[in-house]
Amino acid sequence: MADPTESPSTAMDTILKELLAIKSSVASLENTVSINTTEVQGLRNEVAKFQSRMQSMDNQLTDIEIRIDKTPDTSQDIWYLQQKMINLEDQSRRPNLRIIGLPEQTEKDNILDFLTTFLPTLTNITSTMPLDFQRAHRVRSCGIIQSIRPRHILACCLRHQQARQIIMAAKKHGPYEYETSQVIITADFSTPTNLKRKQFLNLRNRLKKRDIKYGLLDPATMIVTFQGKTKEYSDPHDLESFLNDLDDKDSEVEHKTSSPSTTNEFSSPTTPEDIDQGEWETVERQWTYGGKFKEWKKYQPRDKSRSPLKT
Repeated sequence: MADPTESPSTAMDTILKELLAIKSSVASLENTVSINTTEVQGLRNEVAKFQSRMQSMDNQLTDIEIRIDKTPDTSQDIWYLQQKMINLEDQSRRPNLRIIGLPEQTEKDNILDFLTTFLPTLTNITSTMPLDFQRAHRVRSCGIIQSIRPRHILACCLRHQQARQIIMAAKKHGPYEYETSQVIITADFSTPTNLKRKQFLNLRNRLKKRDIKYGLLDPATMIVTFQGKTKEYSDPHDLESFLNDLDDKDSEVEHKTSSPSTTNEFSSPTTPEDIDQGEWETVERQWTYGGKFKEWKKYQPRDKSRSPLKT
């Protein structure tokens, strides 16, 4: 602000300077606003580009969803191809023998010559043709396992018939005694098949508990005979579901028999006096699978007019 005591010319100069300073500040603000406006416009352009790209991606995603909906379900085909690959691998392993428990360095330098004389002597089998092997080796294992037990030997026979003959003889005989070790000879299966066989074998105790006849067929099929009906299971989960259903039925029947009956519809006489109070007719309860489960006695009121009992 101009000083009132100053001369008019000096006051005008001061006012002009202040106006120039204000003008300079306004020009600076206008420049800043212009710069900000330019930046905001640039951001708007970028946002517009992103919106355009998002719209394009949304349209592409919609097209992909439509194509997926129109595409037939291939999960069943994939499962079929997986099972076929597993089956082909098991078929290619048919001539193989897996020898378990043979101590390390027993075969010395030539494992093929050793197996040619060792297996016929151990299994006591005879053949018109010599036992020939294409190849044989010990499988790899980590150092900890190798220090606990010897590595397995995989031997590929030239003729798969001879491999089957040795495997059947080993199944019939069981583990062989060789020096101070037990030697087991088994067939060689793929990893999925070995896992499936292990799952089947884990259900053996439940089958034995129910006196159900069973057998594990190669490569991995469990055959079960229950109440005169035979069924094959290729999936362990199906067999486990079947056993769970039987357990549920047993629990339900046990619960019904243990719970007290108010109407006395199903009960058993415990004393001769109870028998004299009426007649009892046999009622047969049936399993869901068609077999008899248990016999119950159903009470019927006694007709005194035809009762031979004396009163």
